[in-house]
Amino acid sequence: MSHTSESHGFHLAALPILANLIRRALAWAFAPAFALASALASVIASATTANLDEPDATLAKIFSANAQWARGVNTADPDFFKKSAKGPQTPKVLWIGCSDSRVPESVITASRPGDIFVHRNIANQIHPSDDSALAAITYAVAHVHVEHILVVGHTHCGGVDAALKAVAGAEETELVISRWLTPLVELARKLDSEASSDPLTRLVEESVRVQVENVANSEPVREVWEAQKNLWVHGLVYELETGRLRDLKVTKGRQS
Repeated sequence: MSHTSESHGFHLAALPILANLIRRALAWAFAPAFALASALASVIASATTANLDEPDATLAKIFSANAQWARGVNTADPDFFKKSAKGPQTPKVLWIGCSDSRVPESVITASRPGDIFVHRNIANQIHPSDDSALAAITYAVAHVHVEHILVVGHTHCGGVDAALKAVAGAEETELVISRWLTPLVELARKLDSEASSDPLTRLVEESVRVQVENVANSEPVREVWEAQKNLWVHGLVYELETGRLRDLKVTKGRQS
């Protein structure tokens, strides 16, 4: 049903939404008022909660930063929240990413609220039997009508590292995490870690490729393609050490 980007003659410039996401991640120029509001909120919250004891300080900082951010957005765009509440949401992108706190999709793409529909879990896995992921994909394609699904892994991923250590017998994890990472551990066993100078990044990339296949083979995505509607599934890696997104060029779309 699906095939690779090469058969479509795919390149980044041919998909303005994906290209724009990556350009914004590089330039941080999409919504400077929102970025400024967030930065100001963080500074003020840190100052106002510096003398509070944990855990009160953590929660107080969140509320303080939120209030400052909301005021900053209201100053930049007084009607933004009213328009957001009226809806409906119309993002063009579903982001399937890792739960890692260092990879916040809206921040690293300088996006506004409403730009990206999101599903995140440990190590950005898509299990065919995971109703949470399938529900997110179904809602995104059937109701929100996104046009692009981005599967985004990242360097130095703790979940991927745990899978490699499990193969080596070097580390045991909690049962629920071990069960969740089982497909990733099996993938790690298939790869020759000695064939790469950076087995962690190699497994990150290979896992993204597998998850792209899983998304492309999921029932909600197949139904969209069978209805002859446009939907693209992309595989990306976010590099913690540079702050940049990298396209693995494994994009899939419906048959022409």
